[in-house]
Amino acid sequence: MTDYPEDHIVVEINAEVTAKIDVLVEKELYPDRASFLEKAIEAQLNLHDATFQELVKKRDFVIGWANYSAKELEKVAADGKKLEVKVIGGLRFPEDVSPELVNRSIAKINLAGILKAPKELIPVLNDKRFTILGNKYKEFKKLPGKEDNKDK
Repeated sequence: MTDYPEDHIVVEINAEVTAKIDVLVEKELYPDRASFLEKAIEAQLNLHDATFQELVKKRDFVIGWANYSAKELEKVAADGKKLEVKVIGGLRFPEDVSPELVNRSIAKINLAGILKAPKELIPVLNDKRFTILGNKYKEFKKLPGKEDNKDK
């Protein structure tokens, strides 16, 4: 679908649907079940593209990845401003961004997607996070990544 890092979703599908997918794979219409599911999800998201475009127009959302460097956040803080971060996709902060800098430069985060940030930023980002529709979000969850599997 895209060059974004992968996120994992577990879905239970009944035996009849799974069998139908397997027939399509056996007929070589798809290389495997995962490819079928990716295409099906992509088709459904394409059907709802107008909804995403409406969010972008009305609320200035970024669709894709938003990266905030320490340098960018320092400039925002120096100007006496605070950002309202609105992202559908992924949000990334590098290692040199501190919790104090986040507090000085970000007022609110609306994120539907993946967060890539140093562990020490997670609590302060949790305090600022809301859903895309503006409801308070409980917490960012750290999913195991490649770096977490090195010890195992």
